[in-house]
Amino acid sequence: MIARARIERTIATVAIIGGLPMMGACGGSSPTAPRPPVEPPPPTVTFVSDNTDATTNSIVLVMTTTGTDSFTLTLTANSVTDLFGYALDIVFDPTAITLSSSQFGAFLNADGITVTSQMTQTTPGTLIIGQSRVGAVAGATGSGALLTLDFTTITAGVTTIAIANAGAFDSTGAALGTEFVGGTVTVPASE
Repeated sequence: MIARARIERTIATVAIIGGLPMMGACGGSSPTAPRPPVEPPPPTVTFVSDNTDATTNSIVLVMTTTGTDSFTLTLTANSVTDLFGYALDIVFDPTAITLSSSQFGAFLNADGITVTSQMTQTTPGTLIIGQSRVGAVAGATGSGALLTLDFTTITAGVTTIAIANAGAFDSTGAALGTEFVGGTVTVPASE
């Protein structure tokens, strides 16, 4: 009887001692190493529209991607009707930002209509842009991308990207009362 009690106690003791390492591995009271502090992400370029309420019959610049030293703006048609073509200048400070690449969007030729597109940088910081459908066809209706512009930053600070000398016309050649909206870019200082 005494031998049996000792064996049972020994088994119970071994079970308890054997379970201790498991308690630590399962989140028991063993100490944990402190976590390193989480570094905040570096600040990125921001863009604020000159008119965030321009949602109907407007052509606006919208930021589509951003980074610490580059960003992408898309010239976007918003709820337009019979947009056959447009012409405008995009003006920016070439000592603050520089255009690195551009690509015309598919809005005007989304239905397979031939489109003629042109962009020229006559002087640093001034882009002259024009795009039009070709032939006796209706203009585009709805919303979509007209042009994507990739910029690289040069210096930190606040700078404007303005739309000037702008006009849009319908399939009859009549002027549309389209609102054109640029904005302000803020480039963060490097750390």
